[in-house]
Amino acid sequence: MRPAVSGGTMKQSSSEASPWERRGALALGALFAAFVALHFYNALYGQFEPLVQRPIFIGFGLGGAFFLYAARAARTGGRSGLERAIDITLGLLAFGVCLYVILNRDRFSDIMVQYGPLDKAAGLLAVLLTLEAARRVIGWFLPLLALITVLYYYLGYDLIDGGWRPPRVSARTAVETFYSSTTGIFGYLADVGARVITIYVLLGALLLSTGATDVFMKMATWIAGRTFGGPAKVCALSSALFGTVTGSAVANVMATGSITIPTMKRLRYPPAFAGAVEAVASSAGQLTPPVMGAGAFIMAEFLNIPYTQIAVAAIGPAFLYYLAIWLGVDLYARRTGLQPTPKNEMPKLADFLAPDKAIPLFLPIATVVYCLFQGYTPGFAGAASIIVLILAGAVVRPFGRDAREQGLQACWTGLASDVYKGMVEAGRALVMIAALLACAAIVVKVLTATGAGVKISNLLFSVSDQGLIVALLLAAVLSIVLGMDVPTTASYVLAAAVAAPSLVRLGLPELTAHLFVFYYAILSAITPPVCASVYAAAALAGASFWKVAGRALSLAGAVYVVPFLFVFRPGILAQGGTGQVILDVGVASAAVFAVSVGFSGYFRGTLSFTGRGLFLATAALLFYAAPMADVVGGAALIGLLAWRFLRGERQTVSTG
Repeated sequence: MRPAVSGGTMKQSSSEASPWERRGALALGALFAAFVALHFYNALYGQFEPLVQRPIFIGFGLGGAFFLYAARAARTGGRSGLERAIDITLGLLAFGVCLYVILNRDRFSDIMVQYGPLDKAAGLLAVLLTLEAARRVIGWFLPLLALITVLYYYLGYDLIDGGWRPPRVSARTAVETFYSSTTGIFGYLADVGARVITIYVLLGALLLSTGATDVFMKMATWIAGRTFGGPAKVCALSSALFGTVTGSAVANVMATGSITIPTMKRLRYPPAFAGAVEAVASSAGQLTPPVMGAGAFIMAEFLNIPYTQIAVAAIGPAFLYYLAIWLGVDLYARRTGLQPTPKNEMPKLADFLAPDKAIPLFLPIATVVYCLFQGYTPGFAGAASIIVLILAGAVVRPFGRDAREQGLQACWTGLASDVYKGMVEAGRALVMIAALLACAAIVVKVLTATGAGVKISNLLFSVSDQGLIVALLLAAVLSIVLGMDVPTTASYVLAAAVAAPSLVRLGLPELTAHLFVFYYAILSAITPPVCASVYAAAALAGASFWKVAGRALSLAGAVYVVPFLFVFRPGILAQGGTGQVILDVGVASAAVFAVSVGFSGYFRGTLSFTGRGLFLATAALLFYAAPMADVVGGAALIGLLAWRFLRGERQTVSTG
C-alpha cells in the first residue's frame, strides 16, 4: 500500500515553500480542521439527512485525496504545473458531484424522478473519481476490483451466459444504484464513516497530538523492559496501546517503529527481527479494545448489535494474539541471549503517571468505555471523550513541568496548537478512509445487486462439501487474499460479503464468523507477498523485505491458528458462563504456548526435531474442543514441561 497521503509524508518545511504553497497548505489544513469540527458537531447534536451528511463525508475524502496529491507535488516538484492543476480540478469536480447530490436530494428521493444527461454524467463522473481517488491513496487492487465489478454489473448481461449472468440494467438504474440514492457510494459504509469512524479517528489523532505516544512508550518500557528481549516486548506492548486508538497497522508501524526499531538495533537486535516484531505487533491494534479500528464499527452495523458486544468479544482474541507475540519474542530472546533494556534507560513511574501526562490520556479512554457501556451511541461517546480530553488538558497542564518552565499562557497556547494539529491529522487520515469506503461500497453493492455475493458464498459452501474445517480454511485464505494491498477495513468488508455467509450457513454464530474473517483480514497486513506493515517495518529497519517477512511469519506462527481456537471454543469470545470462559481461555493459552515452543524450537534449551513435534502434537490435542482431548493434552503438556525443567538447560545462546 502506498503511503500517499500519510501525515508524515505530506508535511513541508515553511522555509522551502513559496508563499502560495504556504497559503495552500494553510488552507488545506483549515479545510481538514473544519471537516472534523463539523462531524464533531454532528456527533453531539445529530446528523443531517442522509443525502446531505454522506455526500459531505465522501466529497471531502475524494476531493481531499486529489488536493493532497497536488500539495505533495508542489512540495517535491515531482509533477508539472499542469499536472497539479489537473489534480486540483479533479478535487473540485469530486466536491461538485457530491454537492450536486445534496442540491438535488429532494428530486432524487422521488420514485418518479426522470434522470437527464447531466444526472447520468454526474453519476459516471462520481464513480470514475472514486476509483481514481482510491487508487491514489490505497493502491491499485481495490479500485481494479471495483472497476471489474462495475463492468460486470453494467455489461455482464450482454457478455456472460449461464448462472453467473447478472440482470440487465439501464443507465438510469446504474445511476440510481451507485450515485443518486442511499445505496452505493452514499450507502451504509459512508453512513458509518460519517457517523462513527470520523469521531474516533479524531479522538485518536488528538490523543497522539497531545502526548499519548510518549506516555505509551514509557509505560510499555516500565512494564516489559526488565525481561529477556525487553525492547522487543516493549515494541509489542506499545503497539497494542497505540493501535487501540489509531486502528491503522501502517500508522502504528510508522509511529512506534520509528522509536522501537532503532532502539532494538542499537542494542544489537538483528534488523530483520526488529522489523518483524514491529510489523506483527502493530497489526493487531484494530483488534484491541476499547477503541478498535473502523472495521469493528462496520461490523457492528453489519450485525446490528452494540459495539460494546464486539469489544467484549474481541478481548480474548486480542489477548491470545499478543500472548503469541510475547512468547515468540521471549523464546527467541532466551535462545539468542537478547538482554533486557539497560537500567539507565528505564523510565520512572512519574514519567508516565504524572497527572499532566496521564489524566488527559486515560480519562478520555475511560470516558469512552463508560459511555459505551451506559448505552450511549458510539458517536456521542467519542465526542464526550474529546471534550473530556480538551478540558482535562486545560486543567492539568498548568500544573506540569512545561507550564512551570514556559508560563501559563504558553501552556494553553500549546494545548490549542496540539488540538489543531490533531484535527488536521485526523482530516488527512479520513481522506484515505472515505475514499476506501466509497470504493468498497461499489464492490459490495454489485455483489448484492447482482446476487454474485450469494453465488460466491454458495460456491465456497459447495467446495467445502459442507465441512466446517475446509470452509474455515477457504475463508481464511480468501480474507488474506482480499487484504492484499488494501487496508484491513476494505478486506473485512469484502470478506464479510462473500465468506462470512457461508460460515454462518455451516452453523457458526454471526459474530464468530465475522470476527474470524476480520482476524484474518488483519493478518493480511503481515502475510507475503503483499503486506503493508512488513514493507513499512523493513524500510524503518533497513532490512530486506523478505527477511523481515520470514521473521514475521516465524514469530506469528501461533497467531495464525488463534481464530480456529475461538471458533471451537466460544468462551474465548466471552460466550457462555464464567466457567466456560475461564476454561476456553486457559486451554487456548496453553495451546498458543505449545505452538510457540514448537515453532521457536526452544524451551530451556534448544529442542530437537522430535521435541518440537511433541509440543506441536500437544497443541493439536488442545485445539480439539473435547473434554478428553483437554485432559490428555493438558497432561501431555505438563509432562513435556517437567521433562524440559529436569533435562533442559537454563540458557542456550545461539546466533539464530
